[in-house]
Amino acid sequence: MLTPEKLFLKIKSLTKGMNFLVAYSGGLDSHVLLHLISQLPDYHVRAMHVHHGLQEEANYWVYHCQNICNDLDVSLEVKYLSLNIGRGESLEDVARKGRYLALKQALKADEILITAHHQNDQAETLLLQLFRGAGIQGLASMPEVNDIGLNKHARPLLSQSRAELEMYAEDFNLDFIEDPSNKDTRFDRNFLRQKLFPTLRGRWKGIDKTLSRAARIQGETKKILDELAEQDLQLCDPDRNNTLSIKVLLQLSYPRQKLLIRYWIMKSGFSHPSEKKLEHIFSDVINARKEAQPLVKWKGIELRRFKNQLYIMPTLSEHDTKQSFDWNVAAPLEIKSLGLTLKPSILKLDDPVVTVRFRQGGERIFIPERGVTVSLKNLFNEREVPPWLRSRTPLIYVNDVLKEILIKSNYF
Repeated sequence: MLTPEKLFLKIKSLTKGMNFLVAYSGGLDSHVLLHLISQLPDYHVRAMHVHHGLQEEANYWVYHCQNICNDLDVSLEVKYLSLNIGRGESLEDVARKGRYLALKQALKADEILITAHHQNDQAETLLLQLFRGAGIQGLASMPEVNDIGLNKHARPLLSQSRAELEMYAEDFNLDFIEDPSNKDTRFDRNFLRQKLFPTLRGRWKGIDKTLSRAARIQGETKKILDELAEQDLQLCDPDRNNTLSIKVLLQLSYPRQKLLIRYWIMKSGFSHPSEKKLEHIFSDVINARKEAQPLVKWKGIELRRFKNQLYIMPTLSEHDTKQSFDWNVAAPLEIKSLGLTLKPSILKLDDPVVTVRFRQGGERIFIPERGVTVSLKNLFNEREVPPWLRSRTPLIYVNDVLKEILIKSNYF
């Protein structure tokens, strides 16, 4: 029997936090979770409802959720989304990403996100990932607790079946929303839920529990592989941000190289490349000719090579190198094309007004500590500034004389 005491023990085993933000859709799963968690003593609970604007009934759902939260004495925040579905994008995927971004942004520093994913959800997720040809990262499915930025995301109902949640809702006469889109089999998860799983359950009793256990085993295996990849990553220069040593990488077996690249990309805060993109990283970047400036892109991410190092970064914005700015250094300077704000504190100059320009070629700068004037090209080479940053590096002029170079590590 699902009880607040049982949930309390589960939450206590997952996290040490006491302040929760519950993702509350108004449906069966999240209503059961909110009802349970609102009964826990000495815990501070907030709820958040994400209004996707995809259903005619969505405004009523807000009204319903507010009434339920009032009854449970839980504060409710409603977030309204305006989703833009790009060409080739899945409505299901865009809505999910929008929802999690809203929840992440709503989290306070001391809060833990709690969602109502259960055993059946885990089984569906495992099959979806398997059908998509996912590796260990995907087959590990949903962990009971994981990091979400600087906060934690816990799923304390992951070992509970939907049938148990339905029994709880019936026992307490809970009034929950039935989303009609859950029956739309155009969506992959609904197709599994409506068409495939009834057949599987008729053949294999307890299939949801079995698949959920398989996902947990994959998660444990992933943890071991992550520990191995972290050891390999430490062999690289850990002080270099968003870079990976090709020399160290190539000392490993090929499967271990792939593991390290995926892990490094994840640790750098970016999404994994597909298997095909990963192959291109090897063929087009790692194994490119020495003098090349190779590049592989995916999902707003760029991976490049320079000086036997791999670099990963968001896709570079368009930038006009002909632009210049008169900067009164009493105030910050915003350079929109770079998404960059220069702060007066980064300058060593006493001049109140300077000009900011970008590389055109042939620039030279005097280095006081050396007592010599050197070309900007040679200075960039000496400091190992990657080629793609050289035209994006702010140059500080006083009376048309180049005085300072704001290489990227000095921006902040």
